[in-house]
Amino acid sequence: MSDNNLETTSSTRAMQKWGGLASFLLVTGFIVAPFIYLVGNLRDALGPFAYSLADFMYGPLWAASLVTAVSALRERIGGRAPRRMSWALLTAVLAAGAMVLVACIRAANRQYHLMHPELHLEDSTTVLVIWTTLVAGVTAAGWHFLGWSLMLAASAGWTSGRLPRVLCALYLVGGIASLFVFVFPVLEGAAALLGVIWAVWQGVLLWNGGKEET
Repeated sequence: MSDNNLETTSSTRAMQKWGGLASFLLVTGFIVAPFIYLVGNLRDALGPFAYSLADFMYGPLWAASLVTAVSALRERIGGRAPRRMSWALLTAVLAAGAMVLVACIRAANRQYHLMHPELHLEDSTTVLVIWTTLVAGVTAAGWHFLGWSLMLAASAGWTSGRLPRVLCALYLVGGIASLFVFVFPVLEGAAALLGVIWAVWQGVLLWNGGKEET
């Protein structure tokens, strides 16, 4: 094997490993961050830090992990479905951007709230309605683009034969649920649960992908 082929194989194997790690990090974003949002208390001593950690996990970390994982899938499928995987990567980038924007909105609102307690913003119905609507809307946009990315990956993986059929089916079901979160917000829980399942499977597959490529 030539040096160029060895270099390419090593690079592909490393990308698969990074994709597997990114998939596992996605799971923490799906589970840990929403849990903090649900049970956290901003008035506690570590409350602001916990919420900031949740913003990081459900924003920049989730975004980087998603793009890295889809990039690894794109490389795994290779030239068997280049257009669909390119579109899957593009929609993953859009989903990532929306989630980072949500994290920025949450963090900015919280910091302003903590810096100006005299305004009693928690008692303002107008502020709460606007903030909740804005966060919910941008979050739903992130889920929507994630849905397109998953469905494109499902189609590419199924026709190329480079991904397990059951995993492709999970992508499809999870993608459909994610796609309509903006219409039916109740679907967000189901989309997150399916996200945990396909992300774990995807992580194991990509992490062991280097062995297959070898």
